[in-house]
Amino acid sequence: MKNLKKYFSIYLNIFKMSFMSEMTHKENFLTWIAVHSISLLTLIIFFKLVYANVTQINGWNQYQSLLVLGTGTLITGLGSLTFFPFMYGFSREIQKGVFDFKLAKPLNILFQSAFRWVDIEDLMVTPNAILLIIYSIWKLQPQNILLNTLGYVIMLISSMLFLFSILTLIQSLAFRFIQINSVTDFYWSLVNITKYPAKAIKNVSQVALYALVPLAIISSVPSEVLMGRWEPVWIIGSLVLATVSFIISYRVFMSALRHYSSASS
Repeated sequence: MKNLKKYFSIYLNIFKMSFMSEMTHKENFLTWIAVHSISLLTLIIFFKLVYANVTQINGWNQYQSLLVLGTGTLITGLGSLTFFPFMYGFSREIQKGVFDFKLAKPLNILFQSAFRWVDIEDLMVTPNAILLIIYSIWKLQPQNILLNTLGYVIMLISSMLFLFSILTLIQSLAFRFIQINSVTDFYWSLVNITKYPAKAIKNVSQVALYALVPLAIISSVPSEVLMGRWEPVWIIGSLVLATVSFIISYRVFMSALRHYSSASS
């Protein structure tokens, strides 16, 4: 518990420094908020146009699809609040020798690498995402909303842990290959794909989403939980998958670290 408080305190300091840094360029900050809002609005208009002449696509109506979009956008915001900055600059830190200084600090090395700063700009999509989720639920009017919301929150936590695990596995490659930008770009593309209902995508794409890489757990399954279309085994399964994924990714990261050669050596 003491260690948990220590790391939480460190994270709060990182958040404060990130926020203060962002506020030194308020014009850029406000511009990015506008850009993110317009981007989300464009996707909403896209869904509206798709459903202009049809009521459902593979059993999903427009409000259910908008709920998935809202959930995917919310996860993007929460990821920016936590570990998405891990995607950028990690391999460069290894190349320039900055990573050596982290090894000398008495802190968990994965924590230092993943939680380097908070992307305040991308975090600002969160309020818009929440409003879109509320609007979708208001239109859908599911039953047992309180129980569904509890399940939804648990699923979101599982989704975030699973995404973090995948990213940790990817960044483990940096200890051997240094340049992994194309892999992280692919990861970001997968994150964006989760903003669309998995069951509304046919054939090979759906197989990939559900089987090859269980991306449906990220946005589609939590959305179904919030709509009331779920079973308790979904919650248990997602928690098990996320926990096992994290344990594996952490061990892989620490194993890859043993092969790290200092840039100064």
